[in-house]
Amino acid sequence: MPSKPARPCPGRGPRRGSCPNLIRGDERCCPECMPYEKAATRRYDQQRDQTPERKFLHSATWRKERDAYLDENPLCERCLKQSKVVPAYLVHHKDGNELNRAKENKESLCFTCHEEEHKNERWGR
Repeated sequence: MPSKPARPCPGRGPRRGSCPNLIRGDERCCPECMPYEKAATRRYDQQRDQTPERKFLHSATWRKERDAYLDENPLCERCLKQSKVVPAYLVHHKDGNELNRAKENKESLCFTCHEEEHKNERWGR
């Protein structure tokens, strides 16, 4: 099967929109623009982690709650509905409010299901 044709690098940092390199497959940018891409990701993560919700998610209180919930529900709840047995690693807040600690607002998910849930939130999409 033929591979996808190469596409222009979107360029990061000072080369934004004018990078002459081509990229293939799932690459986000060329190796020359990657340091700028990583710096942008780091800045985004630092800004995001300043909110009260994110500060709570980094606390020992949340780690204990999360571990207790995963002990009760060790399998991915969405995969289980599809009759697949997959271990859960994350606790998802159904309503999106990370400070809502109600048990009915939590859902144990595998990495794949959690990424599927949040795929459009990343990078402002």
